[in-house]
Amino acid sequence: MARWVSGAAAAVALILQGCSDDSPTPRPPSVPAVTLRNGVQMPMLAAGTWQYNDSVAEDAVVAAFNAGFQHIDTAYDYHNQVGVGKGLKRSGKARGSFFLTSKVPGCGSQNVSAKSVEQCKTETEDKLVIDLQQLNLTYIDLVLVHFPPCPGDDGTAESPSNSSCYAPHSGCTHPQACDMIRAQWSVLTNAYKKQQIRAIGVSNYCSACLECLAGSEVFPMVNQVQLHVGMGSDPEGFRTFAEKHQIKLQAYSPFGSGGHGSEEILKGNLTTSIGNKYGKSAAQVALKWIVSHNVSVATKSANPAHLKANLDIFDFTLSDGDLTSLDKATFASEDTPSFLCRDAQQVQSMSMVV
Repeated sequence: MARWVSGAAAAVALILQGCSDDSPTPRPPSVPAVTLRNGVQMPMLAAGTWQYNDSVAEDAVVAAFNAGFQHIDTAYDYHNQVGVGKGLKRSGKARGSFFLTSKVPGCGSQNVSAKSVEQCKTETEDKLVIDLQQLNLTYIDLVLVHFPPCPGDDGTAESPSNSSCYAPHSGCTHPQACDMIRAQWSVLTNAYKKQQIRAIGVSNYCSACLECLAGSEVFPMVNQVQLHVGMGSDPEGFRTFAEKHQIKLQAYSPFGSGGHGSEEILKGNLTTSIGNKYGKSAAQVALKWIVSHNVSVATKSANPAHLKANLDIFDFTLSDGDLTSLDKATFASEDTPSFLCRDAQQVQSMSMVV
């Protein structure tokens, strides 16, 4: 790991600026950021790259930057990080002017074994090295553990949906889950301390998973989960839990892709009628509802017009009545924040020392 700066003055600058070796280009005022627990600024909207191959991912990254995005979201198991890295380079943007999120798989699938704690830890370390190499970066702004572990599985499952934990949603409740969770978290924590990562977090983690990390020296700063209109304003208490423990939620599938709400979100009377009041599309209303709750969003499009439209949500404010109507929508109540665990109780009743 190359040193980015040296000397006393540079060390002070490093503390103030995080791990960047460049002074970040000022973010356009129309695209706000959320401040993570350690002071790192994360742009509120990210351009996602899930299901893109390398060539499409490369073009999508360039298109996203051209549209005004400063945040790109990818993952080891998207199998496109080489393309993302090429897109970053092709864009010509200075390293300090953009924010990059990547992920490592939860132990038990996607080439990370959960046969033992040691295998889980070692293979997570390997995947983090691969993330940096494929992206051709010396550091990553945010790395997430992509999903809870599935203890006992050997890592050959191509997707967590093929793991033994998927049907019972036992990713956070298996007797060995906490051991695996702590092992993976130690890898991210060590990389964070070495300044290979500016911020660390999780994805698809229920409160039971996060409870395993109670008392950790560094606690997750972000939890990326499924959240969209129709699930209610606080599904399974995830948003309340995050706010209580200074975790920033980030929503994926904001238009209900893969769930029960896509048609209603993009074409239903609720979102379209509200959009007509403000001269906005149903999709823009859906995004605005999420960010109105101070939740960041990972969107996805390779279409320049759609990318620009996704960013064009910060010039209006939903009325209290419209926000309440969207909060109360339950047409996608079957969708859950995580696909590998469930929070049966409201988190307000849970106690945890962080």
